[in-house]
Amino acid sequence: MARRSRILASLEGKLGAVIRREVSKVLRRLKGQIGRRERELTALKAEFAKGMDLLRKRLTTGAAAARRRPRRRARQINWKKVFGSLPARFTLKTLAGHPVAGTRPKPHLYAVLSRWKKEGVLAKDSAGGYRKVGAKPPRKRKARRARPARVQKPAARPETPGA
Repeated sequence: MARRSRILASLEGKLGAVIRREVSKVLRRLKGQIGRRERELTALKAEFAKGMDLLRKRLTTGAAAARRRPRRRARQINWKKVFGSLPARFTLKTLAGHPVAGTRPKPHLYAVLSRWKKEGVLAKDSAGGYRKVGAKPPRKRKARRARPARVQKPAARPETPGA
């Protein structure tokens, strides 16, 4: 038994040296590749920096020469016309469906509604939504009174001559 373990130990020693040598070769190759890639990376970074500098210079000199086109603004809306075109009672959905005002985002429409409330031309509707202040609140329907029973008219009297 002892003899067998000595043989295994000697084999492991020889194999260990072979493995160590192969691993060190692989590590050296990897180290070389890493160095080469790092050099490529620094060259690419330098090229990138040159390009950015060139771009910055072109932007600063080109901006003065070329006339800048003004940013397009959204068309101004005549909110008085929009308010006039709305029904007496409406909701935000109605306002969002308006052909002119519907192009604006909802937060903008909420701001317009609150401005109208502040101006006193708009109020919250009890049925939900909003109503124009000039418009009367919806009347509650009164219960209909029962129709009075029809009274039959008396038969027509024959006319008597001389009476």
